Amino acid sequence: MKTLLALALVATTVAAVSLTLPSRSASTASSPAQVFLVDQVTPRGTNKAVEFTWKDGAKTMSFAEVTKGKVVLLNIWATWCGPCRRELPDLVALSQEMASKGVVIMGVSLDEKEPRLQNVKTFVEKMGIPYVNVIDNLKISDAYGGIQSIPTTFIIDRQGNIVQKIVGMQSKEAFRAAITKAL
Repeated sequence: MKTLLALALVATTVAAVSLTLPSRSASTASSPAQVFLVDQVTPRGTNKAVEFTWKDGAKTMSFAEVTKGKVVLLNIWATWCGPCRRELPDLVALSQEMASKGVVIMGVSLDEKEPRLQNVKTFVEKMGIPYVNVIDNLKISDAYGGIQSIPTTFIIDRQGNIVQKIVGMQSKEAFRAAITKAL
């Protein structure tokens, strides 16, 4: 009987303490899933990064605005792609290591299985991906000349010029070398 009372007291204390602590929702987590559906896509000419927009709540965000003056690694991928999944930990690490150097990593998911937004968001949360991912309406990939294989990654310089196209899975070192060359 004493053991049951002691357990009840511990459970009550834990419950009371947890009610007084702030909850850790997705918006306060260390890496909330930043996944959005692409809104509009505007090709910008040969060797220029494609401009696209998405809605973050009521605010319209644009690729050009978010990446202005930065070197960008734009990774086109899908949750079902094995090589894409294998390179994600390296991209996550690079996004954290190179942010202070003016480097932005952004993902473009080609997932089509509904509910696309929830599927990709769940995957991004599970993988701890801290950078923005947009879900393509197939207009981004078309504007880049049609993506034949994923992952496909574009390295974009500070002026919005595509300086390198990388097809297939890469190592962290290969990505770092490509980014460093664009810096």
